[in-house]
Amino acid sequence: MSEENLQQKQIAALGENAYNNAETENLTIADSDSEGYFGKPDKYDYSGVKLPENYCYDENLLNEFNELAGKYNLSQKSANELMSIAVKLSQLTGSNFSKTLAEQQRQKVENYRYSLINDREIGGANFDKTMRTANIAYTQFANNEVQEILTETGLNCHPQIVKMFYNIGKKMQNDFIFGVNSPAVQKENREDILYPTMQ
Repeated sequence: MSEENLQQKQIAALGENAYNNAETENLTIADSDSEGYFGKPDKYDYSGVKLPENYCYDENLLNEFNELAGKYNLSQKSANELMSIAVKLSQLTGSNFSKTLAEQQRQKVENYRYSLINDREIGGANFDKTMRTANIAYTQFANNEVQEILTETGLNCHPQIVKMFYNIGKKMQNDFIFGVNSPAVQKENREDILYPTMQ
């Protein structure tokens, strides 16, 4: 057999193999399609997807998802299955994000406490005395709502906040007198101690 004839036979065999492979792929697609995974609907509708309470789709992401589903000729069934997974991933990501934020907040409050306890002026050996004095002003001027905000944010442990209440508490304990340089020295009430500029 001549070399030319051999090459022609090889080319023919390659062509036949390519045809057979294409036929196999078509059969595979047809088999999958018989399961209802392909065949894009006129409009995708995800009302059949179970959503967590108070969960809603992001309109822009939903449009992107629909475009992609349409591009790959996905049926409603396929789109629903993928959407269910996407919702679960979204929940998991949100949950992990919340945990990360909570951990960051916990660490921040721990840092406040450490700084407070080790503060040269109000911490160390002075800590107990500082807190007793600060609490005098805290209980007097911080109503329940303010106390709740300070506790939730951890700012009730922030050294500067504690110093503020400590200084107010000291003035209250000493029956502090403002305006020693003014012609008439007058005792201020507690509101004036906290808001001296509002006279």
